[in-house]
Amino acid sequence: MMDETISLRELIETIWRGKWIIASTTIVALMLSALASFVWIKPTYSANATVSVNNGIVPGKQFDETDSYFNEIITPSAYMERVQSLSVIEEGIKNAHLQGKYMAEQVKGSLSVENVPNTNLVRVTLKAANPSDTKKLLDGILNAVNQSIWKDIQTGVEKDLHHFMKLKQKEHVQLQQTIKRYRQEAASLKLPPSLLLDAVISYNNQYIMTLDSDHLRNISSLSEKELIALNELSNQIKSLADRYRQYVNKEQQLRDFIHTFSIGNKILTISAPVVPQAPDSPKPLLNMAIAFVAGAMIGTGMVFFRRYWEESGR
Repeated sequence: MMDETISLRELIETIWRGKWIIASTTIVALMLSALASFVWIKPTYSANATVSVNNGIVPGKQFDETDSYFNEIITPSAYMERVQSLSVIEEGIKNAHLQGKYMAEQVKGSLSVENVPNTNLVRVTLKAANPSDTKKLLDGILNAVNQSIWKDIQTGVEKDLHHFMKLKQKEHVQLQQTIKRYRQEAASLKLPPSLLLDAVISYNNQYIMTLDSDHLRNISSLSEKELIALNELSNQIKSLADRYRQYVNKEQQLRDFIHTFSIGNKILTISAPVVPQAPDSPKPLLNMAIAFVAGAMIGTGMVFFRRYWEESGR
């Protein structure tokens, strides 16, 4: 018991004799920590956003024809890839009016994206040195993503729209030519004017008078060959008119889709970015607390090392 008391007394005396060393190292550590926290290390701010990405496609339900334009590009995984695209980030910087201040590669390195497990939610976090810029950049990137998706959808629709317009025009020309041939043929056979095929073709309506074979036999002395030829032309007109009508409907369907489709119905920002009020790093109080403990421990170690050195030299 006496040995333990003497050892504890010596321990306390050693620390007391080296109190200025311990105090000095602690003060130096605190000063270095303060300089690092307030001067050397630039503060970093982060802005966050949570986005719901839902293309509205229900598994097992039959697709609408227009679903193909967005069902693959409006998914959480596709959205995450697009957010990290350099071209989208570059456009986001332009949206935020911060060109020249930030580079796309730099922003991409400060961007983190994750899909909340078992949901269609995507969480996006961006870090930057300026709190106001952080919010502006993230807002700009989110808008750029929506613009990019809409542009891709629009491009696909316009490509098909142009295709159907060409087909419609082709069918329209063929239909008019066939109608002309039919009327010429009917006129050469001296059919009554009231029975000539009268077709009015427009984008919205199609009127075709159907001529009955038996009726034609009763009012005109047509040969079997002439009757077959006339009916073939009539069937061609009906077939061309059906295809023409299909292309007109396809064109109108795409025009309606492009007019009514809204990205906001598929991609919804649940939690919008806000200007951060405090930096994520550095944390001065935490850093200084760590520095205080580390400085005191280093000082104490130096004091005991000095005592060991003195005693071992005797």
